[in-house]
Amino acid sequence: MEGLITLVIVVAILIPFFLRKVNQGEVGLIEVLGKFSHETGPGLSFLIPGFQTLRKVDIREQVITVPEQQIITKDNVGMAVDGIIYVQITDAQKAQYEISNVFLAVVNLAQTNLRNVLGTMSLDDTLSNRDSINVRLLEALDRETVKWGIKVLRVEIKKLEPPRDIQDSMSKQMKAEREKRAQILEAEGYRQALVEKSEGDKQSKILQAEGEKQSQILRAEGEAQAKIAIAQAQAKALELESNAAQEFFKGQAVTKEQLKVVENALGGGNTKYVLDSDILTSISKSFGIK
Repeated sequence: MEGLITLVIVVAILIPFFLRKVNQGEVGLIEVLGKFSHETGPGLSFLIPGFQTLRKVDIREQVITVPEQQIITKDNVGMAVDGIIYVQITDAQKAQYEISNVFLAVVNLAQTNLRNVLGTMSLDDTLSNRDSINVRLLEALDRETVKWGIKVLRVEIKKLEPPRDIQDSMSKQMKAEREKRAQILEAEGYRQALVEKSEGDKQSKILQAEGEKQSQILRAEGEAQAKIAIAQAQAKALELESNAAQEFFKGQAVTKEQLKVVENALGGGNTKYVLDSDILTSISKSFGIK
């Protein structure tokens, strides 16, 4: 019984030396006497110490910092440049055995390609085409790192700065450009205000003239209607007085002299009634004057 207990204790002590754990997001590379044998996934692996070894490779996405460096643009302007690279190991065996330090190799390759890409561009192009620089670097790096079992996912240029004197000149240029745009906008606003004011004055004069025209038309129409009303009233009064005269001379023979007297009587006072020939003829017929 004691021997069994002793055996269990010995096994419990020795088991940790035979087991190795591979975490999630890692790949285990098992070597036999220093030579690659096979891969193993996350979990526990039984190894014979001294005969088998385990190398763990992280296959998660990783961020690599590209140190700052000085590059010369196409127009001979020095610039300070750095960046970051997002990579992922897709083939653990190649990443472990094809190159000694895969991440250092990616950094050096990125710096070399930065110098090559920016060296073919002018200062203005480098400052205004950062996205295209990122794309060109990504394509160049991904093409070269595939043989190392590395996938370049994204490249970002963080710092892209020209010398201080160039920055000051660019700042002055931008300030002058902003002032120019402000003056143009101010002049455009002033011109637009003048146009609006002129248009407003024009419309005001048009409306005023239209109002005066309508006023004159209404005044003339009023005067005409007043004259018509007066004429109608005079005709009505004459008709009434003519009827009264007919009643007065009804049944009597009236001479032209008497009709003249009646006309004079109708014109008494300050009011004058002018009888034209047609009215006189009508009255004559009514009174039976020959």
